[in-house]
Amino acid sequence: MNTHIHLSNLLAERRAEILQRWTQGIAREHADKELNRGELWDHLPLFFDEVLAALRAEEGTGTEVLAAEGTTASAAHGTQRLRVGFDLAEVVREYEILTECILDEVEGLGGTVSIRAFRRVQALLNAGRANAVSAYVERRDAEMAVEHSRHVAFIAHELRSPLMTAVMAATVLRKSARTEDEHAFTLLTRNLSTLRDLIDEVLLADRLSGPVQLVREVLDVRTLLDEAMADARFAAEPRQIKLTTETPEGLTIEADRRLLRSAISNLLGNAVKFTHEGGKITVRATPQEGRTIIEVEDGCGGLPEGNAAELFEPFVQRGENRTGFGLGLAIVKQALEAHGGTVSVRNLPGRGCVFSLHLPQPTT
Repeated sequence: MNTHIHLSNLLAERRAEILQRWTQGIAREHADKELNRGELWDHLPLFFDEVLAALRAEEGTGTEVLAAEGTTASAAHGTQRLRVGFDLAEVVREYEILTECILDEVEGLGGTVSIRAFRRVQALLNAGRANAVSAYVERRDAEMAVEHSRHVAFIAHELRSPLMTAVMAATVLRKSARTEDEHAFTLLTRNLSTLRDLIDEVLLADRLSGPVQLVREVLDVRTLLDEAMADARFAAEPRQIKLTTETPEGLTIEADRRLLRSAISNLLGNAVKFTHEGGKITVRATPQEGRTIIEVEDGCGGLPEGNAAELFEPFVQRGENRTGFGLGLAIVKQALEAHGGTVSVRNLPGRGCVFSLHLPQPTT
């Protein structure tokens, strides 16, 4: 007749043996990794003790408890396994090996265990495995994002160096250029400036793709808009596009200067790009019920057919002018969301459209 085995007592009494067999099983499957004892054991004993403590706590109350959500040892174990070169399938396999070790102990004693108790242990192991996998994936993705950002920054640096050399060479050559060459130098300068802007856009889009740490400061809105408009006039003047602003004196906002300036510059660049020759662009800023609203109204003739919200997705471009990567409005949306704000667009059929930035004013 089989003897009934109290599972928590078995785990407590055979702790050392189970841990030894567990780590031996892992070591056999990962002989190629040459793990030392510290790397092999890692947080395994701590996790085992958490499982045992949870099982005993349930037995003490006599109530059904769902799988533990606070197995901190398994989360730490998941990130450690990433560092020593395990893949996800191998992390999952470790918890399967522990189940096999526990069953081997029960079978070796020739007894039986409560189905409820075993289900509880299995639920705890499943929770531990899930935590380990989640921590593994989170750390892996974070490391990949950092590596990606470094790669993008490296490429941008490598592009900027020859670009700046080309800009300086063009500036020197222009001083001694013939009058008939002026148009060619204007095109060259404009396109070099466009390349610089594209590099900056890619870098900013990469920054906004992850968690953004805002550097907030009090900004004078009119000064900020004047700075952005001064840059836009370089592209607007050859097409006789007029830029005007309607912004009250003394209006301020707390925001990240670089991100907000980029958002406004992208809207102005888009407005210049699509406004008809000889047209007008108006920039407005108004305070409204705890928000600051900045609007850019262009003279593009109206939005093309389609879902206007799609304009703010990366690489989406509408209209005939397809220069650029289609990142501008996506950057605007991400920059506003980083500030807790929103961006919207409304169509003015036959005239143009109005892009609106809604920025909340932080409470003081």
